[in-house]
Amino acid sequence: MTDCYVGFDTSNYTTSIAVCDREGRVIANLKKPLPVKAGQKGLRQSDAVFEHVRNLPLLLEELRLLLRDGTYRPLAVGVSATPRDAEGSYMPCFLSGISAASAFATANDLPLLRFSHQNGHVMAAL
Repeated sequence: MTDCYVGFDTSNYTTSIAVCDREGRVIANLKKPLPVKAGQKGLRQSDAVFEHVRNLPLLLEELRLLLRDGTYRPLAVGVSATPRDAEGSYMPCFLSGISAASAFATANDLPLLRFSHQNGHVMAAL
């Protein structure tokens, strides 16, 4: 059995669930892009929330299939909860991910760790 971590991110462009092992190697990168029109810079927050609510059950089913045989054992769940680490940093689209990640963590008796979307980009680059 391989220990792993599950991460949720719901930005203005993509619904994502990732799974990585203890060394940070990506086991799965499940994602569904949001329907952003050419030339646009993302969606209105209400539209992004709607699309994430539609996408998350599909990605959670993919995650269930990955985890069902017991090869991987999640130790914790991470979620992008804010755009950046700053007082008052908030975007409604992240509530979709918080809701799904919280439900997944609770159902699996796992700790939920909240991160900023910006820090996710920094850590991915490292």
